[in-house]
Amino acid sequence: MDKVESLGEVSGWADLNRDILELIFNKLEVMDITMGASRVCISWFLASHKKTLWNTVDLTSLQELDVSRSFNFKDEEKPIFFYKHRVDDDEGLTNLLTKFISWFFLDLYEVESGIIGISLMNLLIEITKLSRMTPKNLFFNFNSYIQENGLKFAAETMPNIEKLALPIWCYQTEKSLRFAFSQWKNLKTLIIAHEHSFTGIFDFKAVGESCSNLTNLKYLGHLEEYKTREIVPYLQSLKRLSLRCSLVSYEAVYCLIIGLQNLTMLNVSHCKNSYFHAITRSRDDFVITTATQKLENFILCPQDCRICKDHQCCYSWSYHAEDWRNDEIKELAF
Repeated sequence: MDKVESLGEVSGWADLNRDILELIFNKLEVMDITMGASRVCISWFLASHKKTLWNTVDLTSLQELDVSRSFNFKDEEKPIFFYKHRVDDDEGLTNLLTKFISWFFLDLYEVESGIIGISLMNLLIEITKLSRMTPKNLFFNFNSYIQENGLKFAAETMPNIEKLALPIWCYQTEKSLRFAFSQWKNLKTLIIAHEHSFTGIFDFKAVGESCSNLTNLKYLGHLEEYKTREIVPYLQSLKRLSLRCSLVSYEAVYCLIIGLQNLTMLNVSHCKNSYFHAITRSRDDFVITTATQKLENFILCPQDCRICKDHQCCYSWSYHAEDWRNDEIKELAF
């Protein structure tokens, strides 16, 4: 009797209305759909292909497990991050078969009972099997390391991206960046965390030459005046720019305001100069005057900003990892 009831219950879940399944799956994170729900049964597998589930591929909540080997910034050997996913710990036949298939076809490893690890590249492969060319938004985890083949694969299989968030460890060659952005011709919003001493120069020329629709940029990093020469000539279509929480020079901000002819909004809230002084209305009069005269909206901190006071002596990437999704410019929040 127990077996009959058990079979009946499984059948009920398998026959659940597709519209109801879609509502449920919309509440799940990408990893849970890709590595969990889509593998339950044929009905759930087919429901996992619904286009409405894949408008946004949000990888920001991935839980980092480990780095496969030690990492030296100057070394050619780069890290591979793995991300964890909980699987059913029941050792029934269905679960054993699922585990066997997963281990055979994917680069997975068991971290502990009920927890598996998967590399970012293999996760992208599994996502694209379900999403196909649907995604318009792609958000990476702040601490993800994207290898060249990973970025190229994402660009080739998700060519319709309009809003993209790239992480701090996006170490790419000029060739790989040029290829990726040549695929993303519909890109309207680019959010990047960048530190040139770790990951080299970001090729804004490659972005500007391919992404003529790009009107929104969020740059989180260290921005000096010389770097504006990499942005201004190639991103003249920019209307909204956020440097929120970056280290910036007054000269760099001034050059961006003057040089970007179509710029209407600039966010420098929680920014600091190289001496870790917050950019405020009283301190930087020549920047403020220029910005208020030219721009429709210039966003900066009040003198008593709590966030700036809490981080007045340091430049914390751990803080950025927690906060980089936020922005006072709505188009640049995600």
